[in-house]
Amino acid sequence: MAVLFVSEDTIKKSTTINGNVDAELLLPYIKVAQDIHIHQLLGTDLYDKLASLITAGTMQQAANDDYETLIDKYVQPVLIHYSLYECLPFLSYKIMNKDLVRKISEQSSAASLEDLKYLRNIVLNTAEYYAERLVDWLRNNSDKYPEYNSNSGADLSPNKEAYFSGMNIQAGNQGRMVKGLTLRNFFKSNEISL
Repeated sequence: MAVLFVSEDTIKKSTTINGNVDAELLLPYIKVAQDIHIHQLLGTDLYDKLASLITAGTMQQAANDDYETLIDKYVQPVLIHYSLYECLPFLSYKIMNKDLVRKISEQSSAASLEDLKYLRNIVLNTAEYYAERLVDWLRNNSDKYPEYNSNSGADLSPNKEAYFSGMNIQAGNQGRMVKGLTLRNFFKSNEISL
């Protein structure tokens, strides 16, 4: 099994995931969140360093205090919320031999797709907030974590931007920024008036 930077018990205690949710439902999404989000925030070298300290059981040694701080105060909060974000759509669905089925108990009502989107958006905002704290900590303390800036070749370099807005405000055929660019430039005159 791969090294995880947070336990499923910690995720259950830190989120709205009920304590009776099976570990087999959570663990794959902890791994997905760690691979997709944490790896790109840390970069390959720092990610591998943390994994090796956890595997060796040496994280608590005095020489590794900075790495323990990084995991406990910065990496785990990000991973907790990205894990919840990744698993939310799948907590009530199971893929069976012949179909995708939704599990609904007799005493509860199922959340709508809009409810799920709303919840995921809230969780994503929280995860991005903690990711920004992680990136800020690493930028301001890069001397404590030499692996943060040592990636080369096929290594994944750390992403130093934690928020994804999905909006590109570059204009022009060469991708040059246009002075005085406002929201008006993105709407047709008959769609909206500002």
